[in-house]
Formats: sequence, C-alpha cells, structure tokens
Amino acid sequence: MRDKLCFEPPVGAIPVSHRGKSLALLKGLGAHALRLELEVRLPVVAEAGRVLTLETDLHAPTGTGSLLWLGSAAVTVPFEPGALERPRLQYVLPNTLVRALEERRRGSLCLALDIRAVLPQASVHPGCPDLQLRLEVTESHWLRQLEGLGRSLGVEMLVPFPSPGRPGHTAADHLLEAQRRLRENDIDGALASARHALEHIERSSGWAKPGKKQKRERDVSERWAVIRKAIEEQTTVIGPRPSGTDTPLAHTRADAETIIALTAALTHLLD
Repeated sequence: MRDKLCFEPPVGAIPVSHRGKSLALLKGLGAHALRLELEVRLPVVAEAGRVLTLETDLHAPTGTGSLLWLGSAAVTVPFEPGALERPRLQYVLPNTLVRALEERRRGSLCLALDIRAVLPQASVHPGCPDLQLRLEVTESHWLRQLEGLGRSLGVEMLVPFPSPGRPGHTAADHLLEAQRRLRENDIDGALASARHALEHIERSSGWAKPGKKQKRERDVSERWAVIRKAIEEQTTVIGPRPSGTDTPLAHTRADAETIIALTAALTHLLD
C-alpha cells in the first residue's frame, strides 16, 4: 500500500510504500526478528536538508478495533533529491508474539505501521503529520517465513495458578518455592518443593488409585493418579552411583524445570 508523508511546501508530499515480499522472519533463540522494507520516493528540493528520520511503531489489528503492539524501530535515510530509498526496519518478536500473530490471522497477515517523520536539517518546518501505513502480507509468503523458523518457533502455554481459597492454591505456593530454589541453583531443594505440591494434589484431587486394574480398565481419575505418582517418583533424590559405571545419576536443571511445569499443569485440574 502506498501513502504520503505530507510536509509543508516546498518539500511537499513524500510517497511511502511497503515492499510486500520484503517482509522476513529471521530466526533467533526464543525471540526472532521481523524485518520489512519501505520504498521512499524523495522529492527534488534543497530545503529538506540531507537526512530524513523515520520513527515507527508496528501493530497488528486484533479484530476488536484495538491494535496489538509488536515493537518500535527507527531509521535515518540519506536525503538525495529525486532518489528512491529503501530503508529496512527490524522488530524483535518473542515466540509468544509470533504465535499470537498466527492465531489471529485469517488469510493474509495484516499489519499497521505508524510512522513519524522528521527532516532535522530542513530550512523549513521539519515535521509533518504522522502516517499510518497498512501492510498486507500474502498468506503464502507468511507461511514460508514461519516454515523457515523451524523448531526455533517453540510452543508455549501459560497455566494460571489457582486463586486463593481454591484447592490448588497450596500446591501453587509450593511451586513458587520450587522456582525460587531453582533460581538459586538448588535443584534438590526445587524437587523437594515440587514433591510437596504433588503430595497436596494427591490429598486434594480425590483421584482413585487404580490398584491392579489393567490400563484400559482405568477411568480418567485413576489415570491422572498414575501420572501424578510417576511425576512424584522423579522428585526423589537419586542414590549413589553403582560401582563400575560412569553414568551420572543426579537430576539436571532441565529435569527440575520439567517436573515443575508438569506439576503446575496438574494443579489446573483441581479447580
């Protein structure tokens, strides 16, 4: 889409557009970069000075009339009268924002770019009204960008802790303590706190123990009881390593993080 930055005469209007196929997602660890390219046609005027500064905010329409802010970026463009400049803008997007864009998208990806432009060396008024540029990225191009991220586009899920007075609230307190201990690199302490949470879940859940039932004969609550017991077994401190083996038996930080996450998910079932 093409629009114009409207400066006062003699600078006048400066056409600005988005190069649709220039949008790219650059792979990162936990966060990625969304890069897009503009086309800016500069007028033949000496009064504009030698540079044009563009300050931008990138948003995504939510479908409810509001906008989801994605990031800010600024770029300075050399002002060569009559030239066609193609400045690049780059925005850091964590996994959660990339996935939010995909979940909200219906067909093409629609974005809105707010642009504030200044001619800091102009001999006339250096500013102009802000411009909102509507961007439309075809579905096929956007999907190719997502495919390029590969496994770096992680799946994240937030499990809300139960509110005070609810059955899982005490378990949530134990999990907060487990996270605190893990931040202090106390892995065994973190596992102990997670075990306390699992014990509270056992007392509060009402899940029946399956006894000697075959797996296919167990009902839903009995299956959750088995899962809870299996996670609890992973929280116990591992004994001394057998002689003659070099295999490490200590829990790792990843073990503790996974156990805390699994226990947090089980607390969701108590409400």
